[in-house]
Amino acid sequence: MAKKNEEKGKDLELPKKNNSSSNDFTSLGDSLNKMYGAFEGINSLGTSFAKIPDQNSMSSLVSLFENINNPISTFQNNLRSTNFEKQIKLEEEINKIKSKLSLTLKELNEEKDKSKKTDELQTLLDQLNSKEKINHIIPRIHEEAQEKLFSDENFRSNFDNGKDYYSIVVSIDIRRSTELMLKARKPELFSKFITELSKKLSQIIINNYGIFDKFTGDGILAFFPKFYSGENAIIRSLKAAEECHLAFKQHYDISRDCFNVFIKDVGLGIGIDYGNVTLVNTSNELTVVGIPVVYACRMSGANAGETLLNQPAKEELLTHCTKNLKISETEIQIKNEGTALAYKAEFISEITLNDDFVWKNDENKPTTSKDEKIDKTT
Repeated sequence: MAKKNEEKGKDLELPKKNNSSSNDFTSLGDSLNKMYGAFEGINSLGTSFAKIPDQNSMSSLVSLFENINNPISTFQNNLRSTNFEKQIKLEEEINKIKSKLSLTLKELNEEKDKSKKTDELQTLLDQLNSKEKINHIIPRIHEEAQEKLFSDENFRSNFDNGKDYYSIVVSIDIRRSTELMLKARKPELFSKFITELSKKLSQIIINNYGIFDKFTGDGILAFFPKFYSGENAIIRSLKAAEECHLAFKQHYDISRDCFNVFIKDVGLGIGIDYGNVTLVNTSNELTVVGIPVVYACRMSGANAGETLLNQPAKEELLTHCTKNLKISETEIQIKNEGTALAYKAEFISEITLNDDFVWKNDENKPTTSKDEKIDKTT
C-alpha cells in the first residue's frame, strides 16, 4: 500500500525507479493534440492516394506537414528512465519519417508520373502510424513493460487495434469537482491542483501494472487487462484504488491554500467492473470500449472515499480471494436505470501477490520472482 509520509505536508512519494516524467500527461497531451490535429487534416485530404491529388489538395498537405515538422520532445524530462535512449531514438525516427513525408509531398507536386510517389507516401504513412502507436503507449505502462514493448513483437501485438480480451476497468471520479473549482482562489491554482493530482493518480495505476487510459477532466480512466496485469488483475486494481484514495487525501490536505473554502467531505469515487472489452489503438488514442467501461463509470458515482464493484467484478474477486476479504453489499442510484446493487471490498489481512505476468517470462509461464504485499489489518 502507499506509505504514509513521515513529514506533514509532504507530497505522496512513489517508488523512485518508476517516477518517470514520461507520464507528464499534461505536456504530452498538449504536444500530441497539436500534432494529431494536423494529421486528421492529412487523413481527410489524402484519404486515397489512388487518385491523383489536385493542386489545392497538394498545397494543403504540404502546408500541414510544414506546420508539424518541428520535432516535439515528448520525453524531454525523462532522463531517469532506463528506456530514455530508446524513446529518444523512436522520437527521432518519427521526426525523420515526417521530414520524408514533407519532402515526398513536395516532390509529388512536381512529378508528372505520380504513381511511384503516391506508393512511397502510403508506405511512409504506414510506418509513421506504426511507430506512433508504440510512442503513445509508452507513457501509459510500467517501465518494465516499456522495455518489453521495444523488444518483443508478440507483446506489442497485444496492443493491436480491435483486440478483444478480459479486463478490469477502473473509473476514478473526483466527487464535487465543480464545487472545488468554484471555491478555488484562482483558476490557475485549481488547474495546478488537478494537474498534479492526475500525475499522482496515473503513476499509482502504472506502478500497480495497470494501463493509464485518459484524464477525463474530473478523474481518470484505467484498465487492467489480464494479458498485461496478470491473473491477479482484480487484486491489483483494488490495491491501486486504495492508494489513489490515500493520494487524494494527502494531496488535497497540502493544497488548502488553493481554495477559499476547504470542504471536508470531498474525495474520490472509484468504480470497478470486469468483462470483455475491445482495445482501440489509433495514432492518437489508446482506450478500451465495452460494457465494463460503462458500468465502471456508473459505479464511480460512489460517495467520496468509496470504491464500488459491479457484480462481474465482485465475482472475479471471489475467484482469487475469499478468506482474507470482507465484501459487503450496498446500493447506488444510476441515472435512467434506477437503484443498482454494488459491492464494497475490504482486505482484512495481508495479501501477497506473486509476479504472475506472462510477459515477464520468456517461456510464457508465470513467474514468482518478486512478491508484492498488501498490508491491511482490522
